[in-house]
Amino acid sequence: MQSSFNHVRLSHVLTIVPQNLINIDDELDTRYQGDIKKLNKIKKEFGLQYHYEADQETTASDLGEYGANILFNEFNIDKNSLDAIIVCTQTPDFFTPPTACYLHGKLSLNEKTLAFDINQACAGYVFGLYTAYSMIENGSCKRILFICGDTWSKYYHPKYNTNIGGDGVSVSLIEYSQKEHKSYFDLGSDGKGLKYLFMPFGAFRNTDLKAMEEPEILNKNIKERQIYMNGLEIFNFATRKEPQAFNQLLKFANYDKNDLDFVFFHQANKGILKIIINRLQIDHSKAPLSIEKYGNLSAASIPATLCDAINSYEIPLQKNLKIVLGAFGAGLSWANALMTLDTDFICKKVQIYQKEKK
Repeated sequence: MQSSFNHVRLSHVLTIVPQNLINIDDELDTRYQGDIKKLNKIKKEFGLQYHYEADQETTASDLGEYGANILFNEFNIDKNSLDAIIVCTQTPDFFTPPTACYLHGKLSLNEKTLAFDINQACAGYVFGLYTAYSMIENGSCKRILFICGDTWSKYYHPKYNTNIGGDGVSVSLIEYSQKEHKSYFDLGSDGKGLKYLFMPFGAFRNTDLKAMEEPEILNKNIKERQIYMNGLEIFNFATRKEPQAFNQLLKFANYDKNDLDFVFFHQANKGILKIIINRLQIDHSKAPLSIEKYGNLSAASIPATLCDAINSYEIPLQKNLKIVLGAFGAGLSWANALMTLDTDFICKKVQIYQKEKK
């Protein structure tokens, strides 16, 4: 599906990670069970060295609340001006109500502020932007707070998984633009690929693994609240679909990739990203990586990479930047967006969550 918008802009982006910074070298005897070859493979092929992990009491909503208050207090954003709060997370506080409703109360937002969740994984940041852009373009909203991210570490057990994930949440502000502000989106899904990346147990489907027609899953000791991934299938999906979708977006927008200032891809792993970047013949300096610093932050990986790169580039911006956001992951889903960051665009270097003392 393709859509364009004329009067919406991304004005603020913050990214928050928890306090616990982990060097994976220190996980050799726990997560990697003393397997130095596996550890070195993760570092070399996947590009991981560090990741942040929330403690058992810290949730994605805590990180989102912390970032939202930075937005309100440091940048003089009136919370009463918000028309909606949208939350995209796979690690909610509760099955019900939506995490957006929980944060609506925690942030003391106005009753007129609509609150709802989006259930999306790695492509969730671009799906959420598309939703917010649509609501603003149709005239129902002028300012939307979008909180996106997870505390994925709660889904993993060191004896069963050697994931490259990290915990983190982004906080973005999307606003109506009186002047023309063109943006373009290309999004898609292939639900037949669900079985290659999903959580079989923990919700209300009594999953029959034998009926999934996914032989590899039968060899895994999948527990409740653990994720199954067929790495080869996801690798093939990402390296095939993302270049295709990226080019479709540029064709739709009638834009030359050589005129882009930055491309921010979902930070799945370094190997996947290098193949995508090479196939698209993108200058590597325009497609920064952040996975070594933060791990795979799922839906928050794109805004984290943006915050990291833009702050290293020039703040405040000296010119408008033309960027593409490229996401792909569970669903199977993919989403790409081309937009402009104005010179008054605001983002902060990735912030570390400071837990309140009780």
